[in-house]
Amino acid sequence: MRIVLSALLSLMLAVAPTAPAAATEADPVETRLVQTIDGYVRNRGFNGVVLVANADGVIVHQARGQSSLELGTALDPDAVFRIGSLTKPLTAVLVLSLVQDGRLRLDGSLGEYLPELYADTPASAVTVEQLLAHTSGLKDLPSNYYDPFWQTTARQTFTPDAFASAWIPPELSSAPGRMRYNNNGFYLLGMIVERVTGTPYADALRDRVLVPAGMMHSGVYDPHTVVPDLASGYARSDLGVMDRPMTIDPTVSYAAAGAFSTAQDLLAFSRALSGDRLLPADLKARMFTQDADEYGLGWGVERWPTTGGDRMAVQTHTGSIPGYQSLFVRADDGTVVVILNNFWQGATTVEMGRALFAVVHGAPAPAPKRLLGDLLTPIAARDDVDAMEAAYRAAPTGGPEAYDVSEGALNTLGYSLMRKGFREAAIRVFEWNVAANPRSANVHDSLGEAYLGAGRRDDARRSYETALRLDPSSTSARAALAGL
Repeated sequence: MRIVLSALLSLMLAVAPTAPAAATEADPVETRLVQTIDGYVRNRGFNGVVLVANADGVIVHQARGQSSLELGTALDPDAVFRIGSLTKPLTAVLVLSLVQDGRLRLDGSLGEYLPELYADTPASAVTVEQLLAHTSGLKDLPSNYYDPFWQTTARQTFTPDAFASAWIPPELSSAPGRMRYNNNGFYLLGMIVERVTGTPYADALRDRVLVPAGMMHSGVYDPHTVVPDLASGYARSDLGVMDRPMTIDPTVSYAAAGAFSTAQDLLAFSRALSGDRLLPADLKARMFTQDADEYGLGWGVERWPTTGGDRMAVQTHTGSIPGYQSLFVRADDGTVVVILNNFWQGATTVEMGRALFAVVHGAPAPAPKRLLGDLLTPIAARDDVDAMEAAYRAAPTGGPEAYDVSEGALNTLGYSLMRKGFREAAIRVFEWNVAANPRSANVHDSLGEAYLGAGRRDDARRSYETALRLDPSSTSARAALAGL
């Protein structure tokens, strides 16, 4: 089943691990946290800053790796990172502060606040609350960074009005009410903030959220302004070498993904939310109310496992922008986990955050496995699928250098290869997954999608028929067969 890029990290966060086993008293929590970080550095090449705190204070605040590959400078724990969609919780608090002051209404509409763009259109009735909850039904930007939009248009500079006019059309992709992660909705929230305050979004965010929270090293990124201690962002190429990432102009990110911050500033943000400096209790309760899709208003609202099968309420969000990946988690017991990464290591960052949260709540330090994509993608790009398969068969699956060959890992790798345009390699990976997990409807569905993309319609039909036989409720397999 296809997992699109814009929703990938949210879905990974929604997949809960089993409840952690209790650790021995001989391993204090700080030791186990450091062991966890070490494991991800050793087997995943983690490069970034980690902060873990509880109600009593900071337990671990460490940096690993480099801030600049060009200069060979080490990361500092107080380094600044661009935080991508971690901007959304900041924007949500800003919007709700204006609701508190009576300058905005949650039931206020696009037609009311941005009439020149949306009055008398299908989008005119979309509300502020729906924008915050990703239930607006608005058309969003392409989810795949290989789309021409990201390769060309996203490198241009826009005013907010010009961007919305060109790329946030007044038509709806679906009826409002269904949760579909939507960057365009938060872009429009930034414009609404500007209309009701009469100030730029960046200034309103600073005055109403960052300064009151004590976030003195945070702001909205502007490439023309020097940001002291900003870590350089990088990305691993298909050939396995670290490159400068693709360029996205900050005016395209804006109120959806344009902020920068530090680990300490994000801890300060969490602490400020625990009091009443930013929002009153009733609006915080509304912001953190979980819907059916584990989302509130600008936040993921989930229940994460602790020890003994218990689960704890957390508020969380990921952030991804080329070169940078971030994760922010705050729990009802005062636990805060912040990971800021400048090697754009999405899956690693999310998995590591869950592991650290589990360790704080009594689990032993995990032994993270290596990623098949790091091994096989360069071979697929440089050689051929047979060479890739030979490396796969030779990869260790046990011991300290084991690779993750689980169903989920293979499915993720297959879709990654598909997005990169390596169709035959993706098909081969999905075929491995079917061979290893023949009773999983999802892997047959994924293989069917890969076959269909390669024009192998008969093979696709057989795969989808198998998926539907294993899971008669599969809407994706049923729809694909109807299309065939």
